[in-house]
Amino acid sequence: MRVLALLLAVKAACVLLVSSLTGTVAVNNSGRWWGIVNVASSGNLLTNSKNVQLVLDPSLALLSRRQRKLIRQNPGILHAIAAGLHTAIKECKWQFRNRRWNCPTTHSPNVFGKIVNRGCRETAFVFAITSAGVTHAVARSCSEGAIESCTCDYRRRGPGGPDWHWGGCSDNVEFGRMFGREFVDSSERGRDLRYLTNLHNNEAGRMTVASEMQQECKCHGMSGSCTVRTCWMRLPSFRVVGDFLKDRFDGASRVVYANKGSNRASHRADPRHLEPENPAHKLPSARDLVYFEKSPNFCSYNGKTGTHGTSGRTCNSSSPALDGCELLCCGRGYKTRMEQVTERCHCTFHWCCHVSCLNCTSTQTVHQCL
Repeated sequence: MRVLALLLAVKAACVLLVSSLTGTVAVNNSGRWWGIVNVASSGNLLTNSKNVQLVLDPSLALLSRRQRKLIRQNPGILHAIAAGLHTAIKECKWQFRNRRWNCPTTHSPNVFGKIVNRGCRETAFVFAITSAGVTHAVARSCSEGAIESCTCDYRRRGPGGPDWHWGGCSDNVEFGRMFGREFVDSSERGRDLRYLTNLHNNEAGRMTVASEMQQECKCHGMSGSCTVRTCWMRLPSFRVVGDFLKDRFDGASRVVYANKGSNRASHRADPRHLEPENPAHKLPSARDLVYFEKSPNFCSYNGKTGTHGTSGRTCNSSSPALDGCELLCCGRGYKTRMEQVTERCHCTFHWCCHVSCLNCTSTQTVHQCL
């Protein structure tokens, strides 16, 4: 027993030594699947006899065994996942385009960089928007017939009101939520505060997509009269989802882990164990974003935290808001230069079907943070 204890102690010491030398900590696999957005090309895909994309080459090691199984069970869904990630990243960058943290991404498997290893507001938004992106894309792909295992949501049938009835092809948001929960949440491990906040923010993203569904209708009747309408449920635009989550980001709740009532027999943590850090604050709702640590300083480059800084960013010299040079540049000042920009202008439509434009050059003033 003494020999075994000695060997374990030596192993632990070696791990600590390597971590101290490399400046790393234990690997966080949360969100590793996001890396498929950079490698989901035809050369990395395995297909079935019908030439339907099934799963990424396992040698890429981006997906867990559970995630690969889910993709094999739902032919055609891999394309929807990758498309949802592309949409989520694009929306993240748009929502934070005027902030010190502007949602920077890389072409490595760790798409969002080291911010994922933290528990700040920005981390919360990344998890929520990517989860929402998968749910949104999968739900839309179901109604488009692009996934073999799902179709339109036909649960709503029959009369819906005095002058309308349910029909058409509703986007299958329930399948999107169910698959998203199985696929996205399966990358989370542990029972700690990080695990709980990641799961909470994943679900907040999915719930936002479902709660923002809109009813669309088509009129039927003589000469265009709207005697009867056929209605179905349509997904919101992803900009609506992004706007909502951005509002939740601004009002995110700082939480702590509550130990009471843990279910030790099942070895699973209950998301309801999250409580506000300030007892005077109300409990966060299922659609609120939650975080547990302060955001890093995004003003300057820091390799340890993975922040890029704002040097070189374009700012608005006349704005007192977050995109203004005073705030965005963190008080360091800015430089001004003149730039010639060529744009298409005076466009004319010619029947049928051609558009001709002129090239117009103008001089613009550009301000950049020092």
